[in-house]
Amino acid sequence: MSQENPKNEVLKSALIGVAALVALVCWLKFQPRLPDVEPKEKIGRRLFENFDETTPISRVEFVGVDAETGEIKELTLVREGDELRLPALANFPAENADRWAKIVAPLVQLPVLDVADEAVRSGDAKKIAQLHRECGVLAPEDAAFEVQLNASNSAKNGEKAPEKAANSTQSAAEDAKIAQNEEDGENSETAQTAPLAALSIKIFGENGSSLVELLVGNRAPESSATRDVRWVRLPGDDVVYAVDFSGDSTEEVGTTQFLEFPQRISFNPIDWADRDLLRISRWDVATLAVRDSTFSVVKAEDGTPAPVDYKAAGIAVFRQNPENSLARVWSLEQRLNRDAEGVWSDVKPVDPESAQNDVLNETADALGRLSVVDVRKKPEALATLFCERRLGGELAAHFGTLAEFGFAALEHDPLNPEKIEPALVGEAGGIELRTKNGVQISLLFGRKFEDKRVCLAFAEFDREALAALTEDETELAFLAPEAEKKAAIKNERLADWFYLISESDFEKFKFRLADVLK
Repeated sequence: MSQENPKNEVLKSALIGVAALVALVCWLKFQPRLPDVEPKEKIGRRLFENFDETTPISRVEFVGVDAETGEIKELTLVREGDELRLPALANFPAENADRWAKIVAPLVQLPVLDVADEAVRSGDAKKIAQLHRECGVLAPEDAAFEVQLNASNSAKNGEKAPEKAANSTQSAAEDAKIAQNEEDGENSETAQTAPLAALSIKIFGENGSSLVELLVGNRAPESSATRDVRWVRLPGDDVVYAVDFSGDSTEEVGTTQFLEFPQRISFNPIDWADRDLLRISRWDVATLAVRDSTFSVVKAEDGTPAPVDYKAAGIAVFRQNPENSLARVWSLEQRLNRDAEGVWSDVKPVDPESAQNDVLNETADALGRLSVVDVRKKPEALATLFCERRLGGELAAHFGTLAEFGFAALEHDPLNPEKIEPALVGEAGGIELRTKNGVQISLLFGRKFEDKRVCLAFAEFDREALAALTEDETELAFLAPEAEKKAAIKNERLADWFYLISESDFEKFKFRLADVLK
């Protein structure tokens, strides 16, 4: 009888030891465990104790459900550098700090007031599912299915209930719901009652770590006009907590400004943006230049865009009297007309008192309130030209894109005859304003899309305008560097986008030159 090699015996023992270790690790990993903290022990503590205002955030996801249609609603914010951005809005910056603060502040504090865990401890799947429905903490995908199922069951035409989406996992709650419907019949109270879906919130930190995962449900009995107490649940956990979302809202208690927590979250991406287009006050405006012109863009025989039917009623420049700023008195400073041959010339003499103060004041007010309703991303090369203020001949390569949105380059700029480069114009005219700190903002109005009007905005530093408002060269030398920096920052913000404003806002600027002159 042959003896086994001692080396084989050692190897066999080692393999057995490794297998035993692997089995032990697997057993420990998948062995059911009791929670580290009993649900009742959370009462009086913050629900998310490792999350605060200073925690770095990489991604935010909101998911909700339309209670009538069962349609899933989603919105995602993604951090790029120092900014949260909106993938659904061409990566536009989510600069609405007030909206974000009113969401984060309650989540950071979020005290647990009570726990509804009797049904959970019973282990009865039907009771747990019913608890989740009553508290409105069904996961959005589960609730969406139930809304559609209830709508189908209550339909008089007897249509077949919708099948579960292929990419959605049917939960135990759904199984219990369907079984209950089959047991009690289509006219059961359960079948007729549409479930209230939870609002799902997920906030991720660096390296994708989970900071907040929460299903926000209905208001709890402890709620009042001054307290927003709600039922919530952590995904994957059946326990339902009552927490207080009142958070930072004490200043708004009892006022029309008080917003319940779910209402602070919008699934419309533009609501997360800073919708203030120009970020100026009406008191900042020193001069206004009104360009009254129109044209249309058509494609030439070679397919290139060409502006046609160009009409220009003229240009007028108005200055607000700094010595009488409270009364907001304007004077006509310059007026130009264009003759039939396309030649521009100054109209002299001009009557400074021919400015229509009411119209110009309304215009300055409207500029300070101009609100963005949508954006379109410029091609990167075109955005670079605007950012670097290279708006001359290099724009020729992008005339197709500009024409698509209702802009073209025509002639030279009559207000700057020393510049030989073509001037950008909008098919619905434009306005230029200079602020008291020497920033010139050009606002061109382009094509109308449904009930929206495209705007092209850019900014630059105007040293001469600042010099006209300062007392001497020393003051000018002190103010100019900071003013130039502010102009560059403003232009960088405006450069990447075609902005869309509402047509009703545009109507406030759609005056003809005759409207601003007596």
